[in-house]
Amino acid sequence: MKVLVSTPQIHSPRPQNDINGSNNRSAGSQDATQVLLGKLADKIPGMTADKLSGLDAENFTPDKVAGRISDFVAKGLDAARSRGASDERLNEMYNAAVKGVEKGFKEAREVLDSLNVLNGSIAAQVDETEKLTFDALAEIAPGSREATAQAVIGGAERYRNAEDMSLTVKTQDGDEVSIRFSRNQSYDASYGAGVDNQGNSAAWMDVSRSESSQYQFSVKGELDEGELDALQQMIRDIAGVADEFFNGDVQKAFEQSADISFDPNELQSMQLDMSYSRSWAQASTYEQVGGLDQPVDKPGLRLGQLMKDLAESAGAPSLGFLQSPAQAGRELLGGMIEQDSRFQDAFEALKDSYRDNLKLLVDTVLPLPEADDTEAAETDA
Repeated sequence: MKVLVSTPQIHSPRPQNDINGSNNRSAGSQDATQVLLGKLADKIPGMTADKLSGLDAENFTPDKVAGRISDFVAKGLDAARSRGASDERLNEMYNAAVKGVEKGFKEAREVLDSLNVLNGSIAAQVDETEKLTFDALAEIAPGSREATAQAVIGGAERYRNAEDMSLTVKTQDGDEVSIRFSRNQSYDASYGAGVDNQGNSAAWMDVSRSESSQYQFSVKGELDEGELDALQQMIRDIAGVADEFFNGDVQKAFEQSADISFDPNELQSMQLDMSYSRSWAQASTYEQVGGLDQPVDKPGLRLGQLMKDLAESAGAPSLGFLQSPAQAGRELLGGMIEQDSRFQDAFEALKDSYRDNLKLLVDTVLPLPEADDTEAAETDA
């Protein structure tokens, strides 16, 4: 939009414990485990120390550590698979994780050996952790029997917004005022869930958001009081036009631009340029391979575990920037369900039933705080 007026433009620095043999040459089992976890977190793509530190100190056992690592890698593979990643890409991700684990164990052994503690029970614990970790990774390798019999459902949303505005004004005295403003916003969200024929399941939700803005103001010359008053009134009017324009009502913005205040006694010309671009995309996928009969001795295990994983994902500290992570999860899950062809092809009465059942489910798994719940109810009404 242009208006011209004239009279006759994963790496958080991890605190590195300075492991000095002179400080503590007799590091205990727990210290050795911390060294091992730090090296593994540093070498496995996408992993950070906090993702391995969720274990209680008394639970730093080889099987717990191996399970945490294999679960992290499995969720990463499932997330990529739900986004349509090729088998080649999945193998690349898996191999990168395995190589990272190998390097992590190697470097941990070097550190512990330099401290003269890689012996006895500590050496045995490292060996057992390594064996169990690679056994667990082998079970989730792309193409393995466990990995090929599975169901995966996933969804993703992406939003991009770019806004730009420039204003150039010349006064009757020859002074020039330039104002530049730009803003960029991005939002990405994805949700996925998977289950195999052994009753193992995983669910995840990732949300990221970023926003940046720039503002520049420059004056060539000296503005007198009359020019300042004329500029202030003009800028107030332009702000109203910009609000309508960037909110998407271009027609109303054009109509309001005719009413922008312009004092010909103080101002000589004005040029206003505004532009924006927005994009939004949403996708969902569902895939089922092989037989997935529910284990008769564990009825409801898969669904319950999936919902538990989803609730834990929504409560992750990394989503703290969201005003309501639970609401974001509810909207993402609802949007994904309504994109499914089986939902879209259903009769309206059946769709209403699906929505009611989904609401019962998310109210249990992703409950809203009382204030959010009231607002959501008003919105639905």
